[in-house]
Amino acid sequence: MAEFAKTVAFKEESQRVQQKLLDYLSTTAPHGSVGLTMAGGIEVATAPIIETLLAAKRTVLLPKTFADRSMHFVAYHGDTKELAKTDYGILEPLADAYEVPDIIVVPGVAFVRDSHARVGFGAGYYDRYLAAHPDRATVAMATSAMTFAAPPWPVQPHDIPVQTLLLGEAPKIG
Repeated sequence: MAEFAKTVAFKEESQRVQQKLLDYLSTTAPHGSVGLTMAGGIEVATAPIIETLLAAKRTVLLPKTFADRSMHFVAYHGDTKELAKTDYGILEPLADAYEVPDIIVVPGVAFVRDSHARVGFGAGYYDRYLAAHPDRATVAMATSAMTFAAPPWPVQPHDIPVQTLLLGEAPKIG
């Protein structure tokens, strides 16, 4: 997947799914707050989405993680001075407040097309958070390299699938 992330196809799929997410957010919760990470690398980048949401005066919330493997969301206003890099290289808010997003864009490295099961980065932050907030809408973005017909990993009872999975694949012609 790391090699795919360096390709033109990855960039094209990422742009398609970024637009799909913006369209989804504008129709599903046009005024609600959106929780998402500062993603990049092998994930679909979220910086362009965050910029678009902030320009539209939407409330953007970023996760802040803690040593006990819990997390909560904090408002982000678009200034990188509000952020610090964690030991894992992820940008998180410096401030500590507590807000619950209306819609959560769930990160992951692999997803199952039909069941929407997912693999994150292995620490279970999102599974624990989603279990504590079952009433929140969830959505994820995936490129073709991130999707599977069946899970090649063991899906555990505590793994929480996303409600909506948006794909960046080009439409099939013919």
